[in-house]
Amino acid sequence: MARDLKKFVNPRFIKTIDLNLLRRLFERQPVDKRGLDIALFDCTDGDVRKDLLEFFSGPKGNFPKGLVADLHRIAELGTEGGMRLLLEQAERYDITIAPPRDSGGHPLPLDPKYVALLTFLDYRDVFDAACDLTMLEARASLLELAGLGEGVEPRLDELAKAAFERLTKEMLARELQGDYCRVGWYEDDDEINIVVTYGATITVLEVIEAQKETLASFQPIGHAVLSYSPMTGRVKVGGIAKANKAELAGIFATTMLGRSDFFAGADSRNLYTLKHVERIGLGFAFDHAFDRGILRVQIVEVQADGIATDSRTGEEKAQWSLLARDGKGNALARLAEISHKLVFGPDKFRLGHMTIRIHFATEGAKADKVTVKIKPPDTAAFKRHIYEGRIMELLKRNGLCHERDITEAAAAAQ
Repeated sequence: MARDLKKFVNPRFIKTIDLNLLRRLFERQPVDKRGLDIALFDCTDGDVRKDLLEFFSGPKGNFPKGLVADLHRIAELGTEGGMRLLLEQAERYDITIAPPRDSGGHPLPLDPKYVALLTFLDYRDVFDAACDLTMLEARASLLELAGLGEGVEPRLDELAKAAFERLTKEMLARELQGDYCRVGWYEDDDEINIVVTYGATITVLEVIEAQKETLASFQPIGHAVLSYSPMTGRVKVGGIAKANKAELAGIFATTMLGRSDFFAGADSRNLYTLKHVERIGLGFAFDHAFDRGILRVQIVEVQADGIATDSRTGEEKAQWSLLARDGKGNALARLAEISHKLVFGPDKFRLGHMTIRIHFATEGAKADKVTVKIKPPDTAAFKRHIYEGRIMELLKRNGLCHERDITEAAAAAQ
């Protein structure tokens, strides 16, 4: 969240923003809670901007609560990346975002803050869709499940969507998340993306109001995200309580795929492995020659677990761990220094997790860096964005992804 509103509503913003849009933003608030007299906007341009600058330079406690909430949402999309999402969604809705004009009537370049404010006020569906997509990009901690088959296309008719929304709303109500539920549906190449906006747990805070201490309660917004790839048969779920992630995947399987058990196979979470690294040993290095856009891959953290086999159950359990970090990407070498006789295998050691940093070439001088934590059997944690496909290909080509036998998986579920 853009926590410091004064960085958003700064002097440049006040100097350049369309005053009619800002006036309408204030008019959204109750008359007695606007914080200033709307008649201010009837003054000359220079006087209005001067008074607004003084208002926003004052204590944030004087800002109307509704205005603060609106500005937080607008600030989230008032960036170059946010403008890109807004313009993409505007095109999807067949809406043209007209640029502002100068005093001579000539169009000005589109400004991210202007686009965010305009769409918030005039094209709420566009704004909400862009907000949903920022949630999809931001999620790093996802439950990932492999289905019982590949190439299984979901039903996307209105009846199936309504059933998904109804069951999801029932689940949220049962978990005391309130009865608000808005579902956004987005197709992106070979993935179906769903964003469920709901009321998160009510928060109670001690606040000062009218020079008195009091309690205020509010219900923040939560965003659950679900992405399904028919090609791979995998689903990813995040943004909701851990106990409900698998349930949401089950609701999707029931309503959209017609198979309630699709993500309930015995090996549905057996997705990632570090066995290949263990076989090669502490000299392992990533091969990324297949992707010229990857400049280098650093191994910045590894954990080796000392394991023992339970004689009664035959289950392997970690008894203790060694953790090695190296910002220069030599964590495996550091691990070798910690324990000269470290050997991987039964009743010896296994890798608990590995964290890597991938450097992607960009048009600028500075590379984009993405940190990925691989923790078998089911976790590859990183922000899901434009590099996701290339990251997954890197993991697959270097033996960190389990190759599943779909026939066996389906047979095991029967």
